[in-house]
Amino acid sequence: MSRVFALVDWTLRPDREDDAPPTTHRFRCLTLHDDDTECGAESEPVTDPGEAQAWPFEHLRGHPEHTSYAEIVERPWVMWRGSRA
Repeated sequence: MSRVFALVDWTLRPDREDDAPPTTHRFRCLTLHDDDTECGAESEPVTDPGEAQAWPFEHLRGHPEHTSYAEIVERPWVMWRGSRA
């Protein structure tokens, strides 16, 4: 039995093809409760960053002490196979 291995040049880049999934934005509440557990409430993922930024204000209305948030951006990436090295 024999096996052949080849070195291939791979490139990682953002996937900008027409059929690529969209880049999405969402926010998560990082505020800690009294027992040191994170609130963890999250917005729905949306493609408009401005729309995503509205969610922390909505969450704050119901939880005035929740003032710490993280933005989560999901951007599709793709590996492109090049020529043999």
